Amino acid sequence: MSAPDRPTVMVIGNCQADVYRDLLRTSAEVRVVDVRPVYEMTAADLPALHDDLARTDVLITQPVRDDYRGLPLGHRQLAARLPGSATVVLVPVLRYAGLHPYQVLVRPPHDRSLVPPLAPYHDLRTIVAAATGDRGVLDAAPTPEQARAAARESVEALRVREQAHGTITASDLLDGYPRWHTINHPDRDTLATVFGRILERLPAGLLTDPPRIGDREPLGATRAPVEPAVARALGLDGRADQESADWLVDGAPVAARDIVEAHLAWYAVTPGVVEEGLRRHADRLDLLGLR
Repeated sequence: MSAPDRPTVMVIGNCQADVYRDLLRTSAEVRVVDVRPVYEMTAADLPALHDDLARTDVLITQPVRDDYRGLPLGHRQLAARLPGSATVVLVPVLRYAGLHPYQVLVRPPHDRSLVPPLAPYHDLRTIVAAATGDRGVLDAAPTPEQARAAARESVEALRVREQAHGTITASDLLDGYPRWHTINHPDRDTLATVFGRILERLPAGLLTDPPRIGDREPLGATRAPVEPAVARALGLDGRADQESADWLVDGAPVAARDIVEAHLAWYAVTPGVVEEGLRRHADRLDLLGLR
């Protein structure tokens, strides 16, 4: 089948969506449209995006609120630009803090592109230390009850998002404490299962030979260690992949203490990040007894 005759698929979302897009690109049965991430789009991108949407047969997208960043980039707004016969598959943004209860993402409103050095994730203990000057909190460890509560809260938050947006279901995959690399980098098994559920929503016959994820870890270049207290609380003691106390960042080991010190120094010269972290993650701070 020539390229113009193949059904056209557009995938919109974060790094998880990139995995699904890359898998679909390996198929000779569909044509995958390249689009910029919505958080990078400007008004200048809209005409080409609208033209592409008008020729798209399947839109696979994570939920995006209407008028995102002042532009008509919400998933409902994008779907309205599709042909009437097109299929829309909504996929949840996957987040899971069960293995990493202190790990969070912080996007300061004044500059959402800001990320800390060495590792692009924040640790609530480091944020509290920066806010209070108390370095003792850096050694905090969750009680078994706190660790299990953080895992339950994470699963429930995903379930709520799924139901609110009508996405495919993925929260059931978190019940067995899957070995995710970070809070938003799922392991291969989770991604493969979600991709399989996406394929089930595609029009019948669209893919007669669906691509498979293989044995590699698509999002495994950066990996956070699972702390011993968490591993014990969740019954994960003895896993070979829990033994290192170091991070793996873009494939290279980085000591956790080096990341803490780099983040503390960065917070001291980067206004607004600590305050936003305390505000946005107040419930998790309370759950983990950090305030």
